[in-house]
Amino acid sequence: MSKLYFFRHGQASLGAENYDVLSDKGVRQAQILGEYLLKENISFDKIFVGPLDRQIDTFKAVEEQYRKNEKNLPTPIIIKGLKEHNGIETMKIALPDLIKTDPYLITLEKSTKRDPKNAMRNAMLGFQYFLSEWAEGNITVEGMPTWKEFRADVKEGLDQVLKATAKGETVGIFSSGGTISAITAECLGLTTEKAVAELNFSIRNTSFSSFLYTNKKFNLLSFNELPHLKKDMITFV
Repeated sequence: MSKLYFFRHGQASLGAENYDVLSDKGVRQAQILGEYLLKENISFDKIFVGPLDRQIDTFKAVEEQYRKNEKNLPTPIIIKGLKEHNGIETMKIALPDLIKTDPYLITLEKSTKRDPKNAMRNAMLGFQYFLSEWAEGNITVEGMPTWKEFRADVKEGLDQVLKATAKGETVGIFSSGGTISAITAECLGLTTEKAVAELNFSIRNTSFSSFLYTNKKFNLLSFNELPHLKKDMITFV
């Protein structure tokens, strides 16, 4: 029986020009994760990482802790299917038109104009709403990958990981919240895309979800664990 750990990346740079960069807190979260894994004496036979900078840099921060303790991690294998969905990029394109026509987004926009202090909260509410509508296929943007295509890519990425996992191995996978939500959905047979998308917002930075794999059976063992971070270090972006 093999055990697979799916790690979400550390806190990214929400609101910055480039979201795909770990914040200072995100780097520290990843370092603490590495310290925890060492304390628990967890070693890995294989490592898979998504292609995004925040995913790769989270792995590197964990790897640094292992090296400091004179332990090595396997050379990571980059898998395209472990990257995150394009929800943020898609929303940026769609938003200028949507805030003129969508009643809920219009309400959020008015709330922000009345009180700028609500800007961050309303931005998150707007993104949650958009992601659900996009996942359900109610919103499409020409030239951008669809949620359905994202789900297909994740399934292909998961298949690559499972095919490469030998009996009795411990495997580490560094990815993102949406991807881990989709993988959990594949495991549990969830088909309500809105529910899968909403699961994304529960997954905390550097949390891990673990799965067991044996005889081609892929089973959920734990979800969204975060034993290594104290309250002031817990984030969701």
